[in-house]
Amino acid sequence: MAPPLRKLDLEVPAAGIEPLRPKSRIIGEGEMADLVRAFDWSATPLGPINRWSDILVTTVNLLLASRHPMFLWWGPDLIQFYNDGYRPSIRADKHPAAVGQPGRACWPEIWHIIGPQIESVMSAGASTWNTNQLVPIMRNGKLEEVYWTYGYSPVREKDGAIQGTLVVCSESTEQVLSERRLRSLLAIGADPPDEDHSDEGHSPELGLLPFAQNLLRELAENPHDVPFAALYFLSHGEIVQAAATNTSSGIADLNAWPLVEAATGEKPLLLEDLPHRLGELICEPWPEPMTRAYVLPLRNIGSAGQGVLVFGISPRLPFDDRYQTFFHLMGSRIATLLQSESHEFELAQAAKRFRSLAEANPFGMVIGDLEGKLTYVNPALLHTLGYSEAEVDAGRLRWDALTPPEHAAKDAIAVHQLRTRGTCDVYEKEYLARDGRRIPILVGSSLLADAGGGFEAAAFVTDLTPLRVAQEALRKANEELEKKVAERTGELQAEVVDRKRAEMSLRELSGRLLRTQDEERRHMARELHDHAGQTLVALTLNLSALENLLRGKDREAASLATQSQQLSDDLSREIRTLSYLLHPPLLDEAGIASALSWYVDGFVQRSRIQVELEMPERFGRLPKELEIVIFRIVQESLTNVHRHSGSTSAKIRLERSEDHVEFEISDHGRGISPEQQLQMRAARAGVGVRGMEERVRQFQGTLTILSDQEGTRVIVKFPLKVAGSEGSVDGH
Repeated sequence: MAPPLRKLDLEVPAAGIEPLRPKSRIIGEGEMADLVRAFDWSATPLGPINRWSDILVTTVNLLLASRHPMFLWWGPDLIQFYNDGYRPSIRADKHPAAVGQPGRACWPEIWHIIGPQIESVMSAGASTWNTNQLVPIMRNGKLEEVYWTYGYSPVREKDGAIQGTLVVCSESTEQVLSERRLRSLLAIGADPPDEDHSDEGHSPELGLLPFAQNLLRELAENPHDVPFAALYFLSHGEIVQAAATNTSSGIADLNAWPLVEAATGEKPLLLEDLPHRLGELICEPWPEPMTRAYVLPLRNIGSAGQGVLVFGISPRLPFDDRYQTFFHLMGSRIATLLQSESHEFELAQAAKRFRSLAEANPFGMVIGDLEGKLTYVNPALLHTLGYSEAEVDAGRLRWDALTPPEHAAKDAIAVHQLRTRGTCDVYEKEYLARDGRRIPILVGSSLLADAGGGFEAAAFVTDLTPLRVAQEALRKANEELEKKVAERTGELQAEVVDRKRAEMSLRELSGRLLRTQDEERRHMARELHDHAGQTLVALTLNLSALENLLRGKDREAASLATQSQQLSDDLSREIRTLSYLLHPPLLDEAGIASALSWYVDGFVQRSRIQVELEMPERFGRLPKELEIVIFRIVQESLTNVHRHSGSTSAKIRLERSEDHVEFEISDHGRGISPEQQLQMRAARAGVGVRGMEERVRQFQGTLTILSDQEGTRVIVKFPLKVAGSEGSVDGH
């Protein structure tokens, strides 16, 4: 069975109107709308689009029109659709192959998660909703940790039968990772161990070991982002492993890491050869072997010398800028904490309330009771607020007085959380500075035991002013950008208008050229017939007379005269044929039916290609210009059959009705190759095709070329009456 013919997008509108596009049940614009329209659905269980149910077409159009990420599985095979909103979440591993693909074949890595949910929807119509659900998928050739907030809903046909599962979703990976990493950052140093630094019998780097081990224990709580971590001190030419989250012998091997290179170069190093350095290393929670690590030098960690952190990189996360920034923030946080602890060690003071840590902390910190009294405010926050340490010592500074009334409810929630669980969620509020300025801050707090056996709250305060300034600058930049975009859009619109005008002018010129060409052919045909033909007739008569004169006198000269007369007759016939091909008199005298019959007979004699001409016996006359167009298109098409198709036969079918005339030229040749078809669609390759297009356009007709390995069909249709158009065709 021959493959289906593919219709080329060559419909041609009339001059001065927008180009016509093939009508499709799938509407809308965008990458996915184009893919759905172009996809060969006949190769899927759904069949071609024109056979789809109205519910499926409506659901797909709804999905494609939405900017929110949406996905659709349809039918027993769960054939897939998705929209432009979902497109950024699916990478080259699956796109565009996922379009029209069965769900199970597309998502084998997560089918154990989503398969039962889809089955519940398809079989029982039970909708589902999942928030920040871990659904790892293949991206860039590997399984990646991806989180989604999504809901599954049934799509029913008119009879109530469930035919599909509609997914409204959004990828929340960035949110989940950001919150998880923020928790890790806030957890670092939030619960320091009680240590007595009064014993000065060991070196500073050894004195920091318990504190460093506590910091890395906090890191171990987030194995998703930090599969392993190790902290090293470099002092006086010696390297000491201070702490590690994983006691694997490979990780503990000092020679496995370029520690000196990282410390002296003061630049982080990305290692991508862990299997070569450590062999196969698998860290929870993922079963994939570790392949990469990040070596981060730490500056200013106090008397312990230099420090180097080695972070394992999750095999299920891309090591992007956010991941790298997280490591740098973690390193900065750990370096700051180590520095503070080192100061405490040097001062030989008990750090039960980590006062020295708070004073060295670049972030704001306060200590006070839950009723509002502040007993300590670190210098960084005092400087920001404009108050003095003496005012804190005098009890004249209270956190409830520093807080504007509209934030009192947030503080009440935080106090309740502190009373019930010892910590509170991080939240945003404002403090009032001495000069009346409102300082936006980010606050996180924990309860600490005080010297009297009671409890105080220690809060870390981050000044958000730089962030707000940056946001305002970004807002202004966006406004400026939008303004420039609007200006450029106006310029582009003006350019589009100019181009449309030029296109209209070009079409008008093309139409005039075609009409001029036809008139010139008619003129040349008349000249050849009238002047050249008459001259040849006179020449033939003269040669005949010369032959009669020479007969019996000069036999050889008489023979030459006879041959010359024969050549003159042949030339006369050729000129007459050429004249008729340029513009057949029958076209003006008897109409298109007689002209085509005459032309086909001559074409068969010249080309040896059998042509079948099928048209009504009483076809009647058409407007002269339209008959010329039909004749020229048939002439061009048969010429192409002779030159390019290799076909031994062709067929011409011509018919008319009250409102249109339609004709078709077909052959059984080798067809037009897919490459040539692409060129015809994209670049309008082929002078002959362009000429036919322009002729059809002048009469608001349509030109369609269908071709495959079984042959080619050229189908042309003209309206005979076009209401309200200057190019109306009304017959005689």
